[in-house]
Amino acid sequence: MSTLITILRRLLRLPFHVASAIVLLVAVAGIHQLWDNVSRIESALPLDSLYRERDLSAMLQDLSRLEKAVALAQIQPSPANLEALHFALDVAFLRHADKVAAYRGGIIAGSDVFATDLEKALNQLDMTLQARPVTRATLAPHVARIEEVRQRLKVLSDAVFQRSMEQASAQRSELRSLQSSTSAMIFLLGAFGLGLVALLLRQQSIIRALECRDRELQDSERAERELRERQERIADNVPGVIFQLRLEADGKLVFPYTSKGLAKFFGVTPEAAAEDGSRVLDALIAEDRGRVRRALQRSAESLQPWTSECRVQRPDGRIVWLSSFATPQRKPDGAVLWHGHCHDITRYKAAEEEIRNLAFFDPLTGLPNRRLLTDRLSHALATHGRNRQHGALLFIDLDNFKTLNDTQGHQYGDQLLCQVAARLSACVREADTVARLGGDEFVVMLEELGTDVASALPRAETAGEKILAALNGAYLLNGQEVHSTPSIGITLFDARDSRVDELLKRADLAMYEAKEAGRNTLRFFDPVMQATVEASSALESDLRRSLREGGFALHYQPQLDRDGNPTGAEALVRWLHPEKGMISPADFIPLAERTGLIVPLGNWVLEAACRQLAAWQQDAHTASLSLAVNVSVRQFRHPDFVEEVEGVIRRTGANPARLKLELTESLLLDDVEEIISKMTRLRQLGVCFSLDDFGTGYSSLAYLKRLPIDQLKIDRSFVRDVLTDPNDAVIARTIIALGHSLGLNVLAEGVETEAQHRFLLEHGCHHFQGFLFGRPRPVWREAGVVVV
Repeated sequence: MSTLITILRRLLRLPFHVASAIVLLVAVAGIHQLWDNVSRIESALPLDSLYRERDLSAMLQDLSRLEKAVALAQIQPSPANLEALHFALDVAFLRHADKVAAYRGGIIAGSDVFATDLEKALNQLDMTLQARPVTRATLAPHVARIEEVRQRLKVLSDAVFQRSMEQASAQRSELRSLQSSTSAMIFLLGAFGLGLVALLLRQQSIIRALECRDRELQDSERAERELRERQERIADNVPGVIFQLRLEADGKLVFPYTSKGLAKFFGVTPEAAAEDGSRVLDALIAEDRGRVRRALQRSAESLQPWTSECRVQRPDGRIVWLSSFATPQRKPDGAVLWHGHCHDITRYKAAEEEIRNLAFFDPLTGLPNRRLLTDRLSHALATHGRNRQHGALLFIDLDNFKTLNDTQGHQYGDQLLCQVAARLSACVREADTVARLGGDEFVVMLEELGTDVASALPRAETAGEKILAALNGAYLLNGQEVHSTPSIGITLFDARDSRVDELLKRADLAMYEAKEAGRNTLRFFDPVMQATVEASSALESDLRRSLREGGFALHYQPQLDRDGNPTGAEALVRWLHPEKGMISPADFIPLAERTGLIVPLGNWVLEAACRQLAAWQQDAHTASLSLAVNVSVRQFRHPDFVEEVEGVIRRTGANPARLKLELTESLLLDDVEEIISKMTRLRQLGVCFSLDDFGTGYSSLAYLKRLPIDQLKIDRSFVRDVLTDPNDAVIARTIIALGHSLGLNVLAEGVETEAQHRFLLEHGCHHFQGFLFGRPRPVWREAGVVVV
């Protein structure tokens, strides 16, 4: 039978014209055979009964095959078994549709009911197969139903066979008459051949449709398989881990799906994670597990995306940072399913830490920088406000660090700073802060020194002395022993202090007080010191504003020769403050020196003096007068000083021979050759020079004879006590003798009495300046001149 079915299948798969030709040939051969054997039909069964018996047997075989296919698919619903079941069901449908007449029409009792039940059973099985998915449970009822139908068909077939045998004897007589109707039978066989061709065509179309459906299913399965494989390849090649995480209603965690990166980061296989997801969480660093679990729980309750950053120790022992993001979804059974991605952020974390270190720590010493110190100091102020504790701020500056840096090089300076940082850190408690502000400036913040000033002050002093002693020890820099000392300023703080910058300024002021006290010492902040600094700062602002608005004026103090004739004057700058009135030069000149404002102020004085010289040149009474102008060390060392003087002389039209620049001895301490070069260039223009305050500083006679100066000025400190202090008298006589020996004229300033004037005159001084001859006045013609 199986061979016959195979032949039929191959026949149905042949092209239409070939199958039709074969069917026609078979029909012709059958007609011929029928013609030859019609005489032998008498001994055979009636054709009608035989056809019914054959049809019922074929249907019984198809149902048996269908019963086996259903039973096999119910045991194992694999694609191959389901495909075989589909085919068996289609054959049964075809057989039922084609041979339904074999058991309809009331031929045998119950045949019509059986035909209805058979059709119903086939339709129910077909509906079950159409529904997806097909499982063992859905196929189980059909096994018994098909078996029952098959048993009923077998009974029906036996009944037909029995009836055929009973009718055989009655029909033999009738068969004799068939010979006369052979031609009619031939016609019927021809019609049968044509009907068979039509049936073949119908069956072929059905088979083609089934084959097309089968190809579509195969293509769909192939496309789905390729898509799944492609998705898995993409997931496995994406950096990190793509995952599905499921939290069951009972709290159990599983990972239904994970990419291959899971084993790389967590050391857990996807299969193990699918069974127990807690293995993945157990791979996290212990400090991070609780935080990750709490974040998962919050996400499950709120159904908001879950984000987490945690650390994992990889199987190779290296600790990496991972960042996870997943979106939750509530399932019908109460579970929560997350779809997410996890990737390595170790490099990002390292860069973040490096940025933090650069932002809050000194790259050379590793100490906190100004920003972190400010943050910690703000926190300390808030904390001390709650517990009423006192703290201290120590501002530390290394003495003469610039000299070491310039002479030995920055490498030595950096080594010294690192060793100083280490010694400072060793001198304080772990809760205290040591910071580097920059350069050679360090700050130490001491916390919780006591609830009152009486207890906090000695503790801060003890800490300062400990630091002072530690930093006084020798330093070994590249095998060379170096010594360095600090100057330390200390200020206390408590809950009443709220401004960090104010505390730093107070400690800085105390540090400068320590430097003024001789360095290598410590000083506590004094409010009087702050008031002085604030007044100086306000005065500096006023000084800058007056420079912009022209708030300065020149006063002229006359200079006379031995006969009492005026030879010129000294231009002295005066500041008339709009609110404070006249401010003494002793107050604002040192301030201008410290702030660098002495350069623009000196340039203004020089230009105003040259304009006055140019005006004197227009009057015969003053045309021969010279005008002395004080030049500060910073102004003279300015690279463009010579060009500035040239420009002023050119703009004002002043006679350079009448301009006398007064320089101090401190100018000669550094780079004497450059000083001589500038003086020589100006001397070539005709400008004269006077060495002011001679005898109060340091002057080398070797340099003095090389300087293109015209005059020495005896300082007023020697003139004041020349009659009472023998030393001052000796110095004055020596300066006069030195000037004569060098061919220089000598001028004594600060002459206030006749006795002073007479003493100086007797010892060879021929030029004088002082209150005895006139006070500084804003207008030359108003200056009182006493002729002696």
